[in-house]
Amino acid sequence: MNFSTIASTHLVEDNVTSLEKWNNEIFEKYLPNTVFISVGLMTGIPGNVVVILIYSCFVNVNKQLRGPGRFFILPLAYVDLVGLLFTGLLNILRNTSQVKFPGNLTCKLLVYGSYVVGCSSLFLLNCIAVQRYQKICQPFSRQMTKRYLMFSLGVCIAVGVLLNIPSLFYYGTAVVVHSSNANVTGIVCQKLVPSTTTGLRVYQGIGAVISTFNVACITYSYIRIAKTIFWKKTTTKSYKTCVPEQQSSTFTSNTLESDGDLQPPSGSSHANKQKETIRRLSVMFMVISITAILSYIPSWAVIAIETYNPDIWDKMTSPVFHICLIFRRMYILNHLCNPFIYGIFDIQFRQHVRKVFCVFKK
Repeated sequence: MNFSTIASTHLVEDNVTSLEKWNNEIFEKYLPNTVFISVGLMTGIPGNVVVILIYSCFVNVNKQLRGPGRFFILPLAYVDLVGLLFTGLLNILRNTSQVKFPGNLTCKLLVYGSYVVGCSSLFLLNCIAVQRYQKICQPFSRQMTKRYLMFSLGVCIAVGVLLNIPSLFYYGTAVVVHSSNANVTGIVCQKLVPSTTTGLRVYQGIGAVISTFNVACITYSYIRIAKTIFWKKTTTKSYKTCVPEQQSSTFTSNTLESDGDLQPPSGSSHANKQKETIRRLSVMFMVISITAILSYIPSWAVIAIETYNPDIWDKMTSPVFHICLIFRRMYILNHLCNPFIYGIFDIQFRQHVRKVFCVFKK
């Protein structure tokens, strides 16, 4: 009888049993965060699907509503939907199977996908801010055409894809040993350290600079837009009294018509309604951008802290741990809030949602 084989078999069984116990302890510890993410997924995924369906099947098929003003809503909804799938699945796996993560490739793809959608989303918000700035603050200058908007969309996605390729090398699965039982080992999805620490910090530093630049551009654009909308109404009234009706109509058709309105043109009343539509959409995108920035800032702060102090999570009390973990993963709010914002500010979207749900009720 081969006693060494029997001993080895018992050791493997004990290791598996201990690994299961270890993983279950982590699962229970992370349960509040798992509930938080699950609620976000159950809210955000249907919300973004509704946005995609309504704008694809109703709003964008109407020539009077289809224009540059709403161009970025559909791409942003697709990015948010994919972002929820990647970030949600990654974080749920980390919560439920932290020391039993299912494969190195799965880890790399989920981390890479999460970074790509987050980066692309921020670049898209920057493009939207520039577009709204031109519409509101420079209405007589050359506006973004649909071809230029398509090009901008492609650049945003391409930059997000290429810029985050290093994450495929700096993240992956690694073997971890139980702190109190060296015979128990697990597989986690994490940063690959220490051999790539310097490169990882360079990559994160470049990402931080680019993110800061995007946030600065978005902030500057919407500050100027807010001043124009809320603090310069008297200038608009003065413009109406000074510009002839024919020139005012030309201004409306060149700069306002593309944002969409269901009513037929009827002189100055149509121009006023078109201006109000542009202002309302601009405020909508402003709120979307503010929400995105506020959801990213806590996450960036925690990432910066844990980069230079990797052991900080082990030193936290349970309440502080759960609060910081929510801050660390608060970026998920950026992907689930937008459908509600569209419902508040976009009248056409809200009306079509009501019509669709009324049909289903019948």
